[in-house]
Amino acid sequence: MTNIVLRAIPKKTSIVEDVIKEISNYILEGIIDGTIKKGDRIPTERELSERLGIGRSTLREAIKVIAMMGLLEVRTGQGTFVTEGNSDFYAAPLAWGIIIAEKSIAELVEARLLLEGEAVYLATIRASEQELQAIENSMIAMREASEGGDISAFMKEDLAFHISIANAAHNAVILQTLKAIRNLLEMWIEKVLVNMSAVKLTLAEHEVVYRGIVSKDPDSAREGMRNHLDFASKRLEKNIV
Repeated sequence: MTNIVLRAIPKKTSIVEDVIKEISNYILEGIIDGTIKKGDRIPTERELSERLGIGRSTLREAIKVIAMMGLLEVRTGQGTFVTEGNSDFYAAPLAWGIIIAEKSIAELVEARLLLEGEAVYLATIRASEQELQAIENSMIAMREASEGGDISAFMKEDLAFHISIANAAHNAVILQTLKAIRNLLEMWIEKVLVNMSAVKLTLAEHEVVYRGIVSKDPDSAREGMRNHLDFASKRLEKNIV
């Protein structure tokens, strides 16, 4: 399929990260030079494990993470393929870079404060009626999930609320960066929303942000978002293992 070489992985205690980097680079370099296309099938599990010099269990673990990143798609009985039609395809390596970076949680907190604080400021100024409706819909759904004690539904709408705000900011860099770390945001939310008490606190913080948006007060919305993320990061620190 391609002349790009897969290097054997050096033996050490944990090699999954190296396998992920090597396969990801193999795919992206192939896409760039035209020898790999979206939808192409990658080499078989046996071939990859032999070329990389690793066991199949390690390879499967790495493939699972790369699929989560959005670069690969595993089709039962058919093989593993380069993902098709994913607008966030090239942002996937950014997400993995954040996952494996040292102090990743602290840096993610800092990045969210910078990105989402400005995103909500811009959204308050730039949002269309349709985009405001999407934000409101997520807010309503969060209230209903809170009242119904449905933490899973609340988590889903929590993420939708933040992505809707980023979309309404009309800044493609902010939006794509947040989409790139979508899986990390989901993991963050899951770690923070461990009980209904946390849900109610989060809802109250979102209400402050929402009021700033609908009242067309960008400074208030930004302050509300920063306070929310600061409080959420403290809850995260308590709950993370």
